[in-house]
Amino acid sequence: MPGFVKLTTLYRCLTLLFCIVSLHGIVRGQCTVSTRNYANSTQTNFTPLLASVTNPNYAIDTDPSTASVLSSVITIGQVITVTQFISFQTQITAGTPVTVKLGVPASLVSLLGGVTIQPFTGLQNNIFTGWQATAAGDPLTNTSLLGLIGGGGDVEITFTPKSGSTNVAYNGVWVTLSGVAIGQSLKVYDAYVMQTTPTANACGPAIDVLSGVRAGGISLANATGTVTTPTNAIDNDLTTAATLNVGAQVLSDVFLTAVFNSPSQPGDVVRILMTNPAGNNLLSLGALANFTVQLYNGSTAVGSPITSSSSGLLSLSLLTPPSASTQMYLDIKSLPTDPPFDRVDIQLGGLLSAGTSLSIYDIKRIPATPITSMDGTVSSSKSVCQGNTSALSVSNPQSSCTTYNWYSTATGGTSLATGTSYTPPAANLTGTANTYYVEASRTGCGEVSERTPVTININPLPGITYSGTPRTCKGTTAASIAYTPSNSPTTYSIVWDAPAITAGFTNVTNATLPPGTLTVTVPAGAAPNTYTGTITVKNGNGCLSTGAPFSVIVDDKPTSPVLTLAN
Repeated sequence: MPGFVKLTTLYRCLTLLFCIVSLHGIVRGQCTVSTRNYANSTQTNFTPLLASVTNPNYAIDTDPSTASVLSSVITIGQVITVTQFISFQTQITAGTPVTVKLGVPASLVSLLGGVTIQPFTGLQNNIFTGWQATAAGDPLTNTSLLGLIGGGGDVEITFTPKSGSTNVAYNGVWVTLSGVAIGQSLKVYDAYVMQTTPTANACGPAIDVLSGVRAGGISLANATGTVTTPTNAIDNDLTTAATLNVGAQVLSDVFLTAVFNSPSQPGDVVRILMTNPAGNNLLSLGALANFTVQLYNGSTAVGSPITSSSSGLLSLSLLTPPSASTQMYLDIKSLPTDPPFDRVDIQLGGLLSAGTSLSIYDIKRIPATPITSMDGTVSSSKSVCQGNTSALSVSNPQSSCTTYNWYSTATGGTSLATGTSYTPPAANLTGTANTYYVEASRTGCGEVSERTPVTININPLPGITYSGTPRTCKGTTAASIAYTPSNSPTTYSIVWDAPAITAGFTNVTNATLPPGTLTVTVPAGAAPNTYTGTITVKNGNGCLSTGAPFSVIVDDKPTSPVLTLAN
């Protein structure tokens, strides 16, 4: 029992600590994302002089841009084979999908019967036969691979190892090239499984890129399109580019796919910096009759294809590029209701002029641009009376991994506040217009949204200036006050103090303010005295002045003279 009590107390303490830390924003469980766990060991089997594996360690270096190369020098049916075994550090639990990234030349796609991907366990080195392993479940060959490879070039093949319909555990996968045409080669970039990593962040830069050619309206073997330096599209260098060229055969398509490290947040934006094909105008994309962008979550399309003439459920916008004459930003804005995406595919081709090309300088994902509300109503500007303020807020906050900072400048500056809302102190609002900016940033990342401006307009308070204290005689029912207005007052109100109310003075509420002279009603029976009230005025903007005390003096009538006549 004492041990149970101690454990219970420890549990409560840990729970309390978790809550406290969570409240202070240190533990961000909602920012947990899945990241790649790469295979980290490799072995090969091949017949020297007849086949080879070049740079085998490139398949386990966790760099998705480098690859080992499996090659055959000659082919004798299935006799000459070359195999690369790629192992994980620990056995992978049954039911866990594995992804293998390959580079498949277009000329090899029709020969995929000679390519096998096989999960395995029990890898051992046999002194007679070389490295051998036990197959774990069914291999991917021929038809199954053709269904996963959409064209020549780089491809990610994701599958869950099974034996029939039963999931199986595995230690790695082997890739075999056999029985293909002489001189054929196959690239093996890496193999990985996804794992949950609490410390990781869903940042914006793409971590991988796929590129190649799709058949379009011709045989893939005849496609001539190319994509050069594809990794330049994700290297964070805005001066280098990947170039898509449709080649001499205009019916084929070329593609470039940027892969992110996690699914998007609702409303995230994909920003592409690309060649401006015909001047600084988004409509010039119409010159590219088969320019298409498609978002994906894995292999599942998200939304409709985006073309130069239609955007489906997504929208396009043009921003000021670094070099307006040669480059343009293309923003793809997903809706908050759209499914998440983890990759963006750019395709060029189909009936374009031979040799048509497009350069992609940068592809990144940034948080949704904030939409502002003012006092609970979606708006980017509001007028308030001097001395008041407005509660500013983000009406489309992203629930996970996103921080909002408020600034008084369009760029740079120091954050005034952090959070989905900010109320500027009324004392800080000066002049007629006060503009603030809100910016979204992904937690722990460098990418930020566009800053959204929101303006609080200040309406100055009305007022009147008068001089002197009006006097009237007892029994007279009016006193006049000459005044000078400021900021166009239209109505006035008077609140009398208690002695004045007792004497019969009555309060005035929102009466029309006559021009130049204000007439105050005085009770006929008011005793000689000084009576005090407070006057306020209001203008057409609904702004109310501060109260201004004033007095009315009621004088006693002089005593009638007594005349004495001399005899």
